[in-house]
Order: sequence, then C-alpha cells, then structure tokens
Amino acid sequence: MNQPKPNFEQMTTKQLRAYILAHRDDEDAIHAMALRLRNQGKTSTVDEYLAHLEHKITE
Repeated sequence: MNQPKPNFEQMTTKQLRAYILAHRDDEDAIHAMALRLRNQGKTSTVDEYLAHLEHKITE
C-alpha cells in the first residue's frame, strides 16, 4: 500500500533535502525544492536547479 507523500511546504529546507536524498526519484519533492530555491532567489528555473543538483551529486 502506498503511503501518502509528506507535505513538502511544511518541511524545513534541511528536511526536504534529506527527503530528496532518500527518495531521489520523487519528482514532486525535487520540484518543491526547486520552487523554494527560486522563491529565495537562489535559482531562476527548475532546469537550473536540476543542473545544480546534478553538479552536487557528481562532486
């Protein structure tokens, strides 16, 4: 049985980051993080965030 996804808006950035690392295929979580970072002025697009994320993973 599938468990409901957590409310990403209620998570801190640190919690959301940890969730994404544990659930790397969860596109909803990745999108939520991209929107959060865009709203904070850290990235401008989801594609830019994904490129940033890919760079971090390969470091």
